[in-house]
Amino acid sequence: MSAFKVTGSHALRGNIRIPGDKSISHRALMLGALATGTTRISGLLEGEDCLHTASALRKLGVTITAEGPAEKRTWSVEGVGARGFRSSAQPLDLGNSGTGMRLLAGLLAGQGVRAQLIGDESLMRRPMDRIAEPLRLMGADVRTHDGCPPLEIEGNDSLQGIDYQAPVASAQIKSAILFAALGATGTTSVQEPTPSRDHTERMLPAFGCPVAVDGTRVTLTGPCGLQATDIEVPGDISSAAFFIVAASLKAGSDMMLLNIGVNPTRTGILRILEAMGADIQLLNQREVQGEPVCDMRVRAAELVGIDVPPEWVPSAIDEFPIIFVAAALATGVTRVTGAAELKVKESDRLGAMAKGLRALGAAVSESADGLEIEGGSLHGGKIDSFGDHRIAMSFVIAGACAGCEVLVNDVDNVATSFPGFDELARATGIDLEHTADTGNDPKSAPVLTIDGPSGAGKGTIAHLIADRLGWHLLDSGALYRVAGIAAWRRGVPFDDAEALAQMVLSLRINFVASPGGQEKIELDGEDIAAAVRTEHCGNLASKVAAIPAVRDALVAVQHDFQRPPGLVADGRDMGTVIFPNAGLKIFLTASANERAKRRYKQLKEKNIDVSLSALLEDIAERDKRDAEREVAPLRPAPDAMILDTTTMSIDQVVESVLQLARAVFK
Repeated sequence: MSAFKVTGSHALRGNIRIPGDKSISHRALMLGALATGTTRISGLLEGEDCLHTASALRKLGVTITAEGPAEKRTWSVEGVGARGFRSSAQPLDLGNSGTGMRLLAGLLAGQGVRAQLIGDESLMRRPMDRIAEPLRLMGADVRTHDGCPPLEIEGNDSLQGIDYQAPVASAQIKSAILFAALGATGTTSVQEPTPSRDHTERMLPAFGCPVAVDGTRVTLTGPCGLQATDIEVPGDISSAAFFIVAASLKAGSDMMLLNIGVNPTRTGILRILEAMGADIQLLNQREVQGEPVCDMRVRAAELVGIDVPPEWVPSAIDEFPIIFVAAALATGVTRVTGAAELKVKESDRLGAMAKGLRALGAAVSESADGLEIEGGSLHGGKIDSFGDHRIAMSFVIAGACAGCEVLVNDVDNVATSFPGFDELARATGIDLEHTADTGNDPKSAPVLTIDGPSGAGKGTIAHLIADRLGWHLLDSGALYRVAGIAAWRRGVPFDDAEALAQMVLSLRINFVASPGGQEKIELDGEDIAAAVRTEHCGNLASKVAAIPAVRDALVAVQHDFQRPPGLVADGRDMGTVIFPNAGLKIFLTASANERAKRRYKQLKEKNIDVSLSALLEDIAERDKRDAEREVAPLRPAPDAMILDTTTMSIDQVVESVLQLARAVFK
């Protein structure tokens, strides 16, 4: 893997060309493959996503060739016509492309072929029932694995048209259904709650298939044969967005972006930036094969925060990572709601951007469907891109415009949508280096441990510190409960130590901190925090905790939490046993009386009747037991910073720990 290291930027000036639109490129390849005759495509995006689509079509018997130098290359697709695909004995690997997988599933659903669609690790976790369910309503045999890939498609050439009410606005759902409708009998209609991108509706008539559009309702009557045509792909506005934001933020910038597609279902980014005060001019506006295209002049401007109307979200859904960067460097607060779809992209883009911006010093609050970002300045830091191309490029622009050093790990997937991004960034004035990625070395990520006796406030402080730093969080005390409930749900026998240990090692566990000190505990993507706190779960935890093999497996699980940009590890023995080489070890303590009072207040707020004297006695007994236990007695690590919080408020403790962290992890 590789990384991007950005250290700032000059003013962005000059004329640039952006690679071809990914959405249009996918559709041109697929419809060209299904057409009769040869379709010629200029400007095709030669990123990994589209190349995977071309490779999959070749395995289905389609001849696809490319001729000419890169800047003037023409791709030729020899269409096989309706029912002309052949079944593939090999899986069709779509790489990282959700668009490729969902649209190809629709294309093949009614073509009488058998195929298995797979992808990379990220794609294999993405939801596919959203397209499988309407295709099944049409009569297609499409199977998923618990709602995710691989997609198994069995030959069927007798689909029937349907009238489908889409639960969300999604061009991928709509296009998959319309592609299937090309081989179906009768009329197919798709009704969306709000408009989504309409490249499919614009391209189908160019291939000879009429489409009726009435507001957010699209109708196609099949079967409909396609005739080859020539397609010119404009520059991708989603890729242009990174340079539009950079030129808007960087003082003195004046840049022209040439031949950019400005489909009205894709220009939410322009609407949002203009509302924030951006100076963007659309010049030489024209239409190319049904798609609006222009040259775009962008000059630096003072951006201000806004409340983004939810109805603007679908037309900017792919651009929100870079919009969030603009918000973090604007003046004032920006609020985005209605963007829950971002959680199921190549990564959880809401969570990834919140975490990354906090790591650079931004104040960010995350909700179930959006972010609230307080604008200002950013400082340098290390960013985990989560293997998401748009996250990676967004934080390059953040570092460039903030004028600080930012290291973005795991950036290989940038090539899926924007091959040559780093070269173009450097050409515009951004100080960017493509370097080795140290993110896979667990020793490269900083670790801050928080240990201490019962009632010292470890959990609350750890959550707040992780949120402020934008680091990962490990709540070690909850791990046995998570393991217990996972075993119970999966039916793993509690007397089978080997099976339990293997199960523990396979779990995807994530602790999510929030500004209020609250915690989400995610198991395989599901928030199980409420279940973890039940008495039933506590009993399950006691069962698994008694098994040495499970304890050993959980040690390995805890080590796996150490990854960029850093880890805040909360719990007993964190600094002495689990992470003895942590860069900063905090041992929180307070008098027994103070800890008893804190616990008493917590329980009273929950209307639990309890005696202060009984709590004090219990804490004293636990302290004695922890100090005298034979295995790993509770002791501060020799190099730990001992922080007595008896007379300190939560805010004072947080600021003290942050001050130490910033001094150690420069």
